[in-house]
Amino acid sequence: KEDIALFAEMGFKVYRTSIAWSRIFPNGDETEPNEAGLKFYDDLFDELAKYGIEPLVTLSHYETPLHLARKYNGWANRDLIGFYERYVRTVFTRYKDKVKYWLTFNEIDSVGRHPFITAGLIPDQIPDDNLESAVYQSLHHQYVAAAKATTLLHQMSPSSRMGSMLTKLTTYP
Repeated sequence: KEDIALFAEMGFKVYRTSIAWSRIFPNGDETEPNEAGLKFYDDLFDELAKYGIEPLVTLSHYETPLHLARKYNGWANRDLIGFYERYVRTVFTRYKDKVKYWLTFNEIDSVGRHPFITAGLIPDQIPDDNLESAVYQSLHHQYVAAAKATTLLHQMSPSSRMGSMLTKLTTYP
């Protein structure tokens, strides 16, 4: 709360944050959300509103519940689309009146460079000769999940906006 008050004092108008999937669904495949996790974000968004600061929320910022990585092989498994859809439906239902601006995945284009942190792929669970295929399958599943989340948000809250955050890399020829 003190940090948000300081942000307001400095004139911040927007605060980018993320919702930790594992705070809402600790394993990722539960059917009921963790109310204590939701309460944390209730308090955060209420405090931001108190100071007139607009939240910009990332739904997955390099955050796949570890259980989903271990049991399902992360985003290489199509089942994660449904788990993500349940998570975002829960979050949109709860916060559609408090959050207008959303991002589906942080730096979705970095899956090839960082498959564990971006797609929950555990390297020793994937044979070396199948890693490239698993990376592309994971990315495909994330794109499908992002499209479903965007469609769902527009159905539930037509005035809300969904975006994407891409990696910016400096390269030299």
